[in-house]
Amino acid sequence: MLWILLMARLLAVIRDNKKHRKTPNIFSMLSNYIKTTVRNLRRNKVNTLINITGLTVSIACCIVVYVFIKNEKTFDNFHSKASRTYRIVFDDKTGNNIEHGGYVSFPVAKALRIDFPQLENVTQVYVRNYGVIQIPSANDTRKLFDEQEITYADEYFFKTFDFQLLAGNKDNILKSPDEVVLTKRLADKFFGKEYADAYNRVIGKTIIINKKPYRISGVLKDMPRNSNIACNMLLPFKDFERNNAATMQNWIDTYSEHYVFVTLPENYTPQQFDKALIGFKNKHLPGEYAKRITWHPQLLTKVHTDEMYGGTYYATPSVLIIAFITMGIIVLLTACINFINLATVQSLKRAKEVGIRKTLGSRKYQLRLQFMIETFVLVLMASAFAVLLANWFLQQFNQYLLFIVDLGLHIDFSIILFLAILGLIITFFAGYYPAKVLSGYEPAKALKGGIQAKYTSFKSRFSLRKVLVVTQFVVTQLLIIGTIVVASQIKYFYSKDLGYDKTGVLNVEMPGNDEQKLELFRQTIVRNANVRDVSFSSGPPTSAGNGFGNIRLPEAPAADNITMERKFTDNNYLKTYKIQLLAGRDLWENDKVTLSDSAARYNILINNKAVTALGFASPEKAIGKNIIINDRDVATIVGVTKDFNNAALQNEVAPCVLFYGTNWVSTAGIRMNRINDAATNDFIQKAWEAVYPDNIYKSMPLDEYMHKKAFYVLEDIMYKGFKIFVVLSIIIGCMGLYGLIGFLAVQRQKEISIRKVLGASAKKIVYMFSIEFLWLIGIAFLVAAPLGYLAMTSWLQGFAYRINLSPVYFIAAFLISLLIATFTVSFQSIKAAVANPVKSLRNE
Repeated sequence: MLWILLMARLLAVIRDNKKHRKTPNIFSMLSNYIKTTVRNLRRNKVNTLINITGLTVSIACCIVVYVFIKNEKTFDNFHSKASRTYRIVFDDKTGNNIEHGGYVSFPVAKALRIDFPQLENVTQVYVRNYGVIQIPSANDTRKLFDEQEITYADEYFFKTFDFQLLAGNKDNILKSPDEVVLTKRLADKFFGKEYADAYNRVIGKTIIINKKPYRISGVLKDMPRNSNIACNMLLPFKDFERNNAATMQNWIDTYSEHYVFVTLPENYTPQQFDKALIGFKNKHLPGEYAKRITWHPQLLTKVHTDEMYGGTYYATPSVLIIAFITMGIIVLLTACINFINLATVQSLKRAKEVGIRKTLGSRKYQLRLQFMIETFVLVLMASAFAVLLANWFLQQFNQYLLFIVDLGLHIDFSIILFLAILGLIITFFAGYYPAKVLSGYEPAKALKGGIQAKYTSFKSRFSLRKVLVVTQFVVTQLLIIGTIVVASQIKYFYSKDLGYDKTGVLNVEMPGNDEQKLELFRQTIVRNANVRDVSFSSGPPTSAGNGFGNIRLPEAPAADNITMERKFTDNNYLKTYKIQLLAGRDLWENDKVTLSDSAARYNILINNKAVTALGFASPEKAIGKNIIINDRDVATIVGVTKDFNNAALQNEVAPCVLFYGTNWVSTAGIRMNRINDAATNDFIQKAWEAVYPDNIYKSMPLDEYMHKKAFYVLEDIMYKGFKIFVVLSIIIGCMGLYGLIGFLAVQRQKEISIRKVLGASAKKIVYMFSIEFLWLIGIAFLVAAPLGYLAMTSWLQGFAYRINLSPVYFIAAFLISLLIATFTVSFQSIKAAVANPVKSLRNE
């Protein structure tokens, strides 16, 4: 578009000159513009370097933000039926409380196929399973692999989603319970690169998954990370069904990793389906549950960005996207301000050039066009470097977020269009005002050297220069405030008292709930003097994934059921994690229960939050009372624990029930006197491998587990984003300030020399320069502090447990910016202050 405008201007010049019987050479004019541009850029190497560096960094930031936003907004839009595919989500209303979720019970999918034959497809997936894979070999060498992203999918999966098979028959896949589909990555990993591009040779081979043989029926192209269904291996849902018959008939219990997707026919609207789901849930859910729960269809492409129902892995909150866009704009704005500052002060050097050009007949629009071309050339050069910088940065970013996203810079039409639009915007906003200033000089004054410094001076009370400098420091201080607050909140997450002691506990993953093996492992490791306590459970107190059940008092109707977390523990759980007992007793050995399909009666512990939720006046009042679990089991409360954070700190403590059972043992918590004792850790690993020789040992300290399990991944992304953007903003701002002070020092060189001759010290001259800028930082702080307070207060409202905004955060941001500006200004002003005054005055 810019070149079209340029050509239009040149044609207008031709028409104008034809009237005066002149025939200018368009290419000669264009060549002259480019030569002048190159000459000016080379003449002002420092300013050119500062401008190109600032623009490069800012454009690279914009590219990275664009790639991130594009990735977040394009989840699952590559499926041909994405516009007609929906996830089934629920609203659960109890009293004034409404819970939302994107998962449903296991029987829903099958019932939907029966009750809605008009639906094009219905598929269900159960994600984030893990297993130990063994590859049989002729020499019987043990080759074990541990895989975390295993998904159960049914035979309708490939009819709903357009994932590409490299080998296998898509029409007959996942129909039998003993087959498996591998991704390309796993096929290469398991069988070596000799099978690359010949994956048909893998079909029919057998691998062992959790000690069960499965036949490979397909090899899948690696799934893109901008998909709500991302895995490394697909197991047939029929395999899950045969091992979980009771779960497949349970309409009440839900699991946060189970999702149902439907594809509507083209003549069937989601509004029609939403209304029909009312009758569907009334038919299948027990009466009271049907009153509480409502099912809705949620568009597939909205799953990843809908915070209410959550994503399949994570949902990107709108505040994070807005924050990244804002930070990108801030860095770009900082670079543009630098450009305007340096270009307008530099225009004084070119005053005589403008005077000569005007005397020779150049018009204002020609001078403006000349400067806009110079700006465009700088932006073009910066864009080329920015692409390389953005690509490098994305590679580094992927190393941190590889388990969630795979961001890459793919040069396609969209990125080219984005760069073109961005380049034109920067060229206009950064180049127009300096071009206007440059073309506005009067020839006579310019040739006499009489151009006033109104465009570069700081003497007037209100000048554009001061506004730009203040704006630059406002955005820098806002970023510094944001970085400090986000860092403090994340530090608070990891340092807050969670209601139990996570230090000194080793978290070991357990491969099953075989009670004999569990007891053998316990008896072996407690012989070590460094091991104090061992507890087997469904997870540590704060877990990434939890099971839930419906709890109520016996006299309460089913409509009053309360959703509570259920933890399977043992009689060492409280002691191992140092959870305080408020009333009653701990669980005993004879409290152990094995839950089955039939109703059961057993003893339980509840936390203090559950006491309040059930309406008991105190923990002591709850002891000995019975409750109904899932409208079937009768449980007696024998103890009440102090509240502990059973989920990430974005959420409040939830009501929790603790069973003594081995139904879902997945973790061993081992409390040690010295957590980092290498000999003890080696002893535990050898004991574990002796009990579970066909599995892979995995352990980590519990406090490290809190970091590795991605409880605060979005906050970490935001924190790292703030750190990167604030550093870049400071660098760009310092470079601009350095160039601006350097130019002003040259402009006022004679003034400085006269002051020195008259006795002014170098200290006073440095003070003269510094004070003109430092008080502007104070003004910037008065603007940035309330804006930062409002922004950070709004962000912190999303956390149930949060820090208080201390004045220290804002004072620290002010002092950091003051220190940076002082150093930058002093560095240049000292050079001017110590210069020999004779050199400046000898021509006077």
